[in-house]
Amino acid sequence: GRAPGERPYTLIDFFPDDFLTLMDESHVTLPQVRGMYEGDMSRKRVLVEHGFRLPSALDNRPLRFNEFMEMTNQRVYVSATPGPFEV
Repeated sequence: GRAPGERPYTLIDFFPDDFLTLMDESHVTLPQVRGMYEGDMSRKRVLVEHGFRLPSALDNRPLRFNEFMEMTNQRVYVSATPGPFEV
């Protein structure tokens, strides 16, 4: 098992260490990856506070942006309109 707050297991854990991540339409994809954790937590906190979910539900979550970046060492950003982060 995992400790509370520990990063969740994902399919990325089964990839070799040197896999390549291609992020198509990265100008859209990167903000979505950044926002997944906060959006999920916002919704679940309300459910936990009102008794509709157990507190352990907070540990079943998407990766934080920094966790995703740490797990994907080689990235290629593909975008017709790249932002400063992608350049």
